[in-house]
Amino acid sequence: MPVYAFPELLEGISPELKKRMQGKSCFNFTAVEPKLFKELAKLTKAGFARFKAEKFV
Repeated sequence: MPVYAFPELLEGISPELKKRMQGKSCFNFTAVEPKLFKELAKLTKAGFARFKAEKFV
């Protein structure tokens, strides 16, 4: 996950999503939480954009 390579991507995440972090780049869910999944999707999109900008993909 890009947040491992670019931890600054995590600076804007909500405390609720931060609670779901397990390690540096893993998020653990035991139930579907649409609000947090939407936030995680946004973070994933930002990470992919960063990987593209750095020419990793």
